[in-house]
Amino acid sequence: MQCVPSDGQGWTADENCGVFVSAGRGSAEGSGTKDAPLSSLQEAVALAQQNGTGRVYACAGDGEAFNEAVDVPSGVTIYGGFDCGNKWLWVGDTTKTTLTAEPGAIPLTMHGVPGIVHIEDMHIVAQPGGQQTNETVSSIAAIALSTNVELVRCMLEAGDAAPGANGALHASAAGVGPAGRAGENACSSPDGADVAGGGVVRNDCGTPDDPSDDSVGGKGGNGSISEGYNGTSGEPVIPADGDEPNGGAGHVRNSVNPCTPGVEGNSRDAGMPGADATGRGAISAAGYAGVGGIAGGRGMSGQGGGGGGGERGASPASTRRCPGGVDNRAGAGGGSGGPGGCGGAGGRGGLPGGASIALVSIDAALSFNAVILKSANGGDGGDGGDGQQGGAGGAGGPGGTVPTGSEGISAGCPGGAGGRGGDGGKGGGGQGGHSLGIAFLGQQPPTEGATVFHGTAGRGGTGGSPDRRGADGVAMDMLGFD
Repeated sequence: MQCVPSDGQGWTADENCGVFVSAGRGSAEGSGTKDAPLSSLQEAVALAQQNGTGRVYACAGDGEAFNEAVDVPSGVTIYGGFDCGNKWLWVGDTTKTTLTAEPGAIPLTMHGVPGIVHIEDMHIVAQPGGQQTNETVSSIAAIALSTNVELVRCMLEAGDAAPGANGALHASAAGVGPAGRAGENACSSPDGADVAGGGVVRNDCGTPDDPSDDSVGGKGGNGSISEGYNGTSGEPVIPADGDEPNGGAGHVRNSVNPCTPGVEGNSRDAGMPGADATGRGAISAAGYAGVGGIAGGRGMSGQGGGGGGGERGASPASTRRCPGGVDNRAGAGGGSGGPGGCGGAGGRGGLPGGASIALVSIDAALSFNAVILKSANGGDGGDGGDGQQGGAGGAGGPGGTVPTGSEGISAGCPGGAGGRGGDGGKGGGGQGGHSLGIAFLGQQPPTEGATVFHGTAGRGGTGGSPDRRGADGVAMDMLGFD
């Protein structure tokens, strides 16, 4: 019984040799004979393993391309290159059996020990990765996992890999600071008691258990009978950012100068840009995973506005009076400052470009005989995304008012608005994808018996500034990974 079609001894299809499969003429109900072939290469492999022959014979030519991801264990041989319309004549020297799969899928996976995966006269084609998506898509024709592989007169061909998506933009700005509180009105407290300034307002930016990103508007100054008190400064106060005390002044005793409003809080600069992608990426049983850019740093919350100064009220020793000629009443309180806006979240990192790889080898022993390994172009890395816009600061609270009928009494001063939060830093650029004949981990494959063609590597995506980029991919016949 002659079961090897290409050894020059003359081939006659013998059903005792193995399982027969035809994408165009076969069916799922087929028995795997030459007259009733199966239609799925994967099912043929399973049947050959089950019946002990370990051999599969696959049709080639028009209408005979297999579109499925096939898993081949050790101990199985696939012979391609048969003209099934002509008594299963072997034509593998001129016509190969084609196997492909959906974009992103690896058409051929070979694995397992002991034994050998032996494949002849197959053209394995990985589809191009397509357009940018939220998941980077590589194009990898075949992968060998911890096994022994013999490839004879085969072509493993990868398509162009997909580019990495740019860092996704934030849908809206960061949180806005709430408004400050109004000061209490003049003449509203009992004899001798101060009139309260607007109370402190805090913006916790959605993290009540983390005070590090809080912004607080300064308290409004109280009003009293003979003077007004100063408003307090908004927080945080960061001298390195040019922050200064920004509370308004209260009306000084025996002075003709009125209170002053709280000063607007300082706005913040953008967060730090994220690091650009570095390194080679990684290969595994799932294929290739590149390195994405790192997200940018969060912007700092804006400084809170200062509290407005308080005013003096009605004093028996002056001509200042509350309605009805009443004296000994405190003046109006100042409004509190508005808290600063929240800092924007960092820009998202660009995704890595996909890789175009003819063959991935992980701890495998490979043998080539008249084999072509061909990759196309690696995908460009995605650009880092812009940071989220910082939130606007809250409005300052109004000063307390003066009731109608008062004499010589002024309103309290308003609090200052909160400063704008800093924008998030721009995300880092993603790594460019590789173009490789072989990507390996573990034992370095031989080059004898294989002809390798590769395309162009993808460029790294733009990072935090135009002169910064993620690492470019590499274009090589062979590249080792850790």
